[in-house]
Amino acid sequence: MLTLLKQTQLQEKNQQLESELRESEQRRNTAELERDTVERQRGEAEQEITYLKRQIEALKRKIFGAARSEQISDAQMQLALAELQKEASEQEQVPAEVISYHRRKPRSEEPMARLPEDMEVVTEEIIPEEVQAAPENYERIGEEVTEELDVVPMKFIKRRIVRPKFKHRGQPDAVPFVAALPARVVPGGLPAAGLIAHLIVAKYVDHLPLYRLEKAFAQRFGVKLPRQRMCDWIGYAVENWLAQIYHSIRQGLIAGDYLQIDETPIRYLDPDRQGKSHRGYLWVYGRPGGDVCFDWQLGRGKAAATPIVQDFSGLLQSDGYAVYDAVCRERSMTQLGCWAHARRKFYEAYPHGESGAGHYLILIRELYAIEAELPESPEQVVRLRRAKSAPVLARIKAALDQDVDRHLAKSAMAQAVGYTRNQWDKLNTYVDHGQTRIDNNLTEQAIRPTKLGAKNWLFIGHPEAGKRSAMIYTILECCRRHRVEPLAYLNDVLRRLPGMTNHQAQAARLTPSEWGRQP
Repeated sequence: MLTLLKQTQLQEKNQQLESELRESEQRRNTAELERDTVERQRGEAEQEITYLKRQIEALKRKIFGAARSEQISDAQMQLALAELQKEASEQEQVPAEVISYHRRKPRSEEPMARLPEDMEVVTEEIIPEEVQAAPENYERIGEEVTEELDVVPMKFIKRRIVRPKFKHRGQPDAVPFVAALPARVVPGGLPAAGLIAHLIVAKYVDHLPLYRLEKAFAQRFGVKLPRQRMCDWIGYAVENWLAQIYHSIRQGLIAGDYLQIDETPIRYLDPDRQGKSHRGYLWVYGRPGGDVCFDWQLGRGKAAATPIVQDFSGLLQSDGYAVYDAVCRERSMTQLGCWAHARRKFYEAYPHGESGAGHYLILIRELYAIEAELPESPEQVVRLRRAKSAPVLARIKAALDQDVDRHLAKSAMAQAVGYTRNQWDKLNTYVDHGQTRIDNNLTEQAIRPTKLGAKNWLFIGHPEAGKRSAMIYTILECCRRHRVEPLAYLNDVLRRLPGMTNHQAQAARLTPSEWGRQP
């Protein structure tokens, strides 16, 4: 009986120990799961912190401006290349010594001032007093010439147009007559063409808001011009005269076979929607070496993009914005990507030590080096790109395929690789079209004056004013592209257009590109 009792007690004790062991294992498993969860959450948190830091840095660069150019310096490229060479040599197990160094760029001499050859010259001659007193005693044998640059301050003038009345002496009963009044830029208004040209250039080229011009005119010249009146004058000139030039530029672009397109936000006020300002968009499209055109839309979606290119069929180059994909599919247009946008992604990853970013930047720079030596003939361009650019593109594609799952999902490098792979077909299209460019940079450069202006005048005062601004920016950017002085151009066309019919205006060829070629 005692033995049976002990066996029972031992069994109970054994069961108790097994139960405690199972509970201990469960607690250990739970602790391990909790530890894994904490480690995973910590990893995700660190990844999120890194991602947010990069977003903050990108936002700072966007607000305050980049501290340096997007291009990588030769010294940086040498370091990146040295790293790649080192990795390759280690894989091949061949001992190699890689020496990298920073080379200080020689300090360039201070640039000299350049003056146009056709600048007006005012000559001031200084004769010694003794020669003035007795000029017959002296002989002029030469001269010393000193030149200096001066400026004549702007001044207002009151242009008085006088039309005398005449009556025939031999016809005393005839009605007196006067010469016809020339057509004016604002019929019955105060401003001449020169004043409106000055206001447009001051606001849209020099980025001076009208309230500053109003204040300057009153304080420096005693001329009081209310800003609303100046705004009305500009609006009248744009809608009645400059709009003809704008539509000629647009029609010429749409009739072509290649366009680059981009868009940028601009704040505006709407009297019908009280409260804060709203966001509109300036869409800009142009052709390298040709004209550029701006279009004002209240949105950024497909409904805004479709009217801009509804009459265009050809090659459309843009960034990776999905709306362009939808528009091109709907209208069967060939779409090109932008290598500058892809390069920018890798450039953003490079300062953070992202593995492989320097390798992609080196390869992309090879593509741009090939573009720098392109011939003029589109057929020759295609042959050169297929011979030289296509192999570089193949190396980039191979590297992308290897790196697709190598980086953390939210890292800058993963985003760069993902963007480039998603855009790959569009990024390769330029190779087979000799009239195209490798990137969309020219269109982005056309947008910059609008952003500089917005920093000063902050927003557009009315939705309709956005259309007028688009027309003005179109004409002024075409002047810049074709090296036409905008003040002289606007002064001339605003004097001529009021006296022309639409047919005469078209025949006169008054777009900046055509005006600049006239003698």
